[in-house]
Amino acid sequence: MFNVEEQTTRLEQLYRQMTGSEPKRNADPPVAPIPPDANPEQYVQENLQKLQTALQSLGISAGLPHPGLPVLSPRVALLEDKDNYRIVVELPGVRKEDLTVEVARGVLQLSATRGFPGADGRSERAVYTEVVPCRFERLLPLPPFVKFDSGEGKLENGLLSLRLQKDPSAIHRDFKVEVA
Repeated sequence: MFNVEEQTTRLEQLYRQMTGSEPKRNADPPVAPIPPDANPEQYVQENLQKLQTALQSLGISAGLPHPGLPVLSPRVALLEDKDNYRIVVELPGVRKEDLTVEVARGVLQLSATRGFPGADGRSERAVYTEVVPCRFERLLPLPPFVKFDSGEGKLENGLLSLRLQKDPSAIHRDFKVEVA
Protein backbone atom coordinates (compact mmCIF):
# COMPACT_ATOMS: atom_id res chain seq x y z
CA MET A 1 0.00 0.00 0.00
CA PHE A 2 1.17 3.51 -0.75
CA ASN A 3 2.33 5.50 2.25
CA VAL A 4 2.34 9.31 1.87
CA GLU A 5 4.76 9.82 4.78
CA GLU A 6 7.20 7.28 3.28
CA GLN A 7 7.02 8.99 -0.12
CA THR A 8 7.57 12.39 1.50
CA THR A 9 10.66 11.01 3.25
CA ARG A 10 11.94 9.61 -0.07
CA LEU A 11 11.48 12.99 -1.78
CA GLU A 12 13.26 14.75 1.09
CA GLN A 13 16.18 12.29 0.76
CA LEU A 14 16.34 12.97 -2.97
CA TYR A 15 16.33 16.73 -2.30
CA ARG A 16 19.18 16.37 0.23
CA GLN A 17 21.21 14.27 -2.24
CA MET A 18 20.77 16.73 -5.07
CA THR A 19 21.29 19.95 -3.11
CA GLY A 20 23.31 18.90 -0.05
CA SER A 21 20.91 20.88 2.15
CA GLU A 22 17.74 20.31 4.10
CA PRO A 23 14.37 20.79 2.40
CA LYS A 24 12.72 24.07 3.29
CA ARG A 25 9.51 23.76 5.25
CA ASN A 26 6.76 26.22 4.49
CA ALA A 27 3.49 26.77 6.29
CA ASP A 28 1.88 28.06 3.08
CA PRO A 29 -0.51 25.74 1.25
CA PRO A 30 1.06 23.67 -1.54
CA VAL A 31 1.54 25.38 -4.88
CA ALA A 32 -0.28 22.57 -6.69
CA PRO A 33 -2.87 21.08 -4.34
CA ILE A 34 -4.22 17.62 -5.00
CA PRO A 35 -7.45 17.96 -6.98
CA PRO A 36 -10.46 17.23 -4.74
CA ASP A 37 -11.82 14.59 -7.10
CA ALA A 38 -8.48 12.68 -7.29
CA ASN A 39 -7.39 9.74 -5.16
CA PRO A 40 -4.59 11.38 -3.10
CA GLU A 41 -2.40 8.29 -2.88
CA GLN A 42 -2.70 7.51 -6.58
CA TYR A 43 -2.14 11.18 -7.53
CA VAL A 44 1.09 11.42 -5.49
CA GLN A 45 2.34 8.04 -6.78
CA GLU A 46 1.74 9.08 -10.41
CA ASN A 47 3.55 12.39 -9.89
CA LEU A 48 6.48 10.69 -8.15
CA GLN A 49 6.76 8.37 -11.15
CA LYS A 50 6.74 11.38 -13.51
CA LEU A 51 9.49 13.04 -11.44
CA GLN A 52 11.62 9.89 -11.43
CA THR A 53 11.19 9.49 -15.22
CA ALA A 54 12.11 13.14 -15.81
CA LEU A 55 15.25 12.85 -13.66
CA GLN A 56 16.31 9.65 -15.43
CA SER A 57 15.80 11.28 -18.83
CA LEU A 58 18.29 13.94 -17.71
CA GLY A 59 20.78 11.22 -16.79
CA ILE A 60 20.32 11.76 -13.06
CA SER A 61 19.76 8.77 -10.83
CA ALA A 62 16.64 9.30 -8.77
CA GLY A 63 18.39 7.69 -5.82
CA LEU A 64 15.20 6.21 -4.47
CA PRO A 65 15.86 3.47 -1.96
CA HIS A 66 15.49 -0.23 -2.52
CA PRO A 67 12.76 -1.70 -0.33
CA GLY A 68 14.05 -2.24 3.18
CA LEU A 69 17.44 -0.57 2.64
CA PRO A 70 17.93 2.87 4.10
CA VAL A 71 19.65 5.41 1.84
CA LEU A 72 22.48 7.42 3.36
CA SER A 73 24.30 10.43 1.94
CA PRO A 74 28.02 9.86 2.52
CA ARG A 75 30.22 12.69 3.76
CA VAL A 76 32.59 14.18 1.19
CA ALA A 77 35.61 16.47 1.01
CA LEU A 78 36.65 18.36 -2.13
CA LEU A 79 40.33 19.28 -2.25
CA GLU A 80 42.44 20.86 -4.95
CA ASP A 81 46.01 21.56 -5.91
CA LYS A 82 47.44 23.33 -8.95
CA ASP A 83 46.62 20.51 -11.40
CA ASN A 84 43.95 18.30 -9.79
CA TYR A 85 40.75 18.09 -7.81
CA ARG A 86 40.56 15.31 -5.25
CA ILE A 87 37.25 14.11 -3.86
CA VAL A 88 37.25 11.94 -0.73
CA VAL A 89 34.05 10.09 0.17
CA GLU A 90 33.34 8.06 3.32
CA LEU A 91 31.95 4.63 2.32
CA PRO A 92 32.48 2.32 5.31
CA GLY A 93 31.97 -1.36 4.60
CA VAL A 94 31.54 -0.94 0.82
CA ARG A 95 33.31 -3.31 -1.57
CA LYS A 96 34.61 -2.11 -4.93
CA GLU A 97 32.20 -4.35 -6.84
CA ASP A 98 29.25 -2.72 -5.03
CA LEU A 99 30.27 0.82 -6.06
CA THR A 100 29.36 2.89 -9.13
CA VAL A 101 30.95 6.27 -9.89
CA GLU A 102 29.83 8.27 -12.92
CA VAL A 103 29.85 11.85 -14.13
CA ALA A 104 26.84 13.11 -16.08
CA ARG A 105 26.18 16.75 -17.01
CA GLY A 106 28.87 17.99 -14.65
CA VAL A 107 27.49 16.07 -11.66
CA LEU A 108 29.37 13.27 -9.91
CA GLN A 109 26.98 10.40 -9.17
CA LEU A 110 27.99 7.95 -6.44
CA SER A 111 25.99 4.84 -5.70
CA ALA A 112 27.07 2.00 -3.41
CA THR A 113 25.56 -0.80 -1.39
CA ARG A 114 26.87 -2.04 1.95
CA GLY A 115 25.86 -5.54 2.92
CA PHE A 116 25.37 -6.95 6.39
CA PRO A 117 28.61 -7.45 8.33
CA GLY A 118 29.46 -11.13 8.38
CA ALA A 119 27.56 -11.84 5.17
CA ASP A 120 30.85 -12.86 3.56
CA GLY A 121 30.32 -16.58 4.08
CA ARG A 122 31.31 -16.82 7.72
CA SER A 123 29.07 -18.75 10.05
CA GLU A 124 28.60 -15.86 12.47
CA ARG A 125 25.40 -14.63 13.99
CA ALA A 126 24.88 -11.02 15.03
CA VAL A 127 24.42 -10.67 18.78
CA TYR A 128 24.32 -6.88 18.61
CA THR A 129 24.97 -4.50 15.73
CA GLU A 130 24.60 -0.84 14.87
CA VAL A 131 26.08 -1.44 11.41
CA VAL A 132 23.25 -2.16 9.02
CA PRO A 133 23.04 -2.85 5.30
CA CYS A 134 22.31 0.34 3.39
CA ARG A 135 22.69 2.21 0.12
CA PHE A 136 24.94 5.22 -0.18
CA GLU A 137 23.79 7.78 -2.76
CA ARG A 138 25.34 11.16 -3.45
CA LEU A 139 25.12 13.69 -6.26
CA LEU A 140 27.92 16.25 -6.21
CA PRO A 141 28.20 19.13 -8.69
CA LEU A 142 31.78 19.19 -9.98
CA PRO A 143 33.87 22.32 -10.11
CA PRO A 144 34.35 23.77 -13.59
CA PHE A 145 37.17 22.71 -15.90
CA VAL A 146 37.44 19.02 -15.04
CA LYS A 147 39.47 17.20 -17.71
CA PHE A 148 37.23 14.43 -18.94
CA ASP A 149 38.39 10.83 -19.23
CA SER A 150 41.00 11.64 -16.60
CA GLY A 151 39.27 10.21 -13.54
CA GLU A 152 41.11 7.81 -11.26
CA GLY A 153 39.72 6.30 -8.11
CA LYS A 154 40.83 4.15 -5.21
CA LEU A 155 38.70 2.55 -2.49
CA GLU A 156 40.71 1.77 0.63
CA ASN A 157 39.81 1.46 4.32
CA GLY A 158 36.28 2.79 3.77
CA LEU A 159 37.44 5.91 1.90
CA LEU A 160 36.95 6.49 -1.79
CA SER A 161 39.53 8.88 -3.22
CA LEU A 162 38.89 10.27 -6.71
CA ARG A 163 41.41 12.35 -8.64
CA LEU A 164 40.17 14.49 -11.52
CA GLN A 165 42.60 16.59 -13.53
CA LYS A 166 41.94 20.27 -14.18
CA ASP A 167 41.73 21.54 -17.75
CA PRO A 168 40.68 25.16 -18.41
CA SER A 169 39.48 24.20 -21.91
CA ALA A 170 37.25 21.33 -20.73
CA ILE A 171 33.62 21.13 -21.74
CA HIS A 172 31.28 18.98 -19.64
CA ARG A 173 30.87 15.44 -21.00
CA ASP A 174 29.66 12.25 -19.38
CA PHE A 175 32.14 9.57 -18.34
CA LYS A 176 32.57 6.68 -15.90
CA VAL A 177 35.34 6.63 -13.29
CA GLU A 178 37.09 3.28 -12.85
CA VAL A 179 37.83 2.48 -9.20
CA ALA A 180 40.86 0.32 -8.40
